Amino acid sequence: MRFKSFPKDLALLILLTLLCMPFVLIPPLNETPIRILFGLPLVLFLPGYSLIAALFPRKADLDGLERTALSFGLSIAVVPLLGLALNYTPFGIRLSPVLVVLSVFTIVLAAVAYVRRAFWRVPRRLLLRI
Repeated sequence: MRFKSFPKDLALLILLTLLCMPFVLIPPLNETPIRILFGLPLVLFLPGYSLIAALFPRKADLDGLERTALSFGLSIAVVPLLGLALNYTPFGIRLSPVLVVLSVFTIVLAAVAYVRRAFWRVPRRLLLRI
């Protein structure tokens, strides 16, 4: 197996997700407008982008506009479902559990996308036989 360098889009996705946590949880930082700048993408874009990156790992699968539009749409669909699932846990729908669930979902799917991009390469000759 050959290791590839970590893709820049997935690295930025994980970085933005991790940067959101202190600006939401730490009291002096959570009163700044930066909280909104990191929070909105975490809710409206990043979970969908990580899901799209895991489902369609190659750049040739979707162009940039399709990837962006599907990322917004899937985020709007997935975040309420995660909240609904969280409602049936003892944690409930509060700020900290929602932040943790969204962050874990986004980072895990970014890791899945990396694995699919790096290791699950199917040679073209095998695709032609099917």
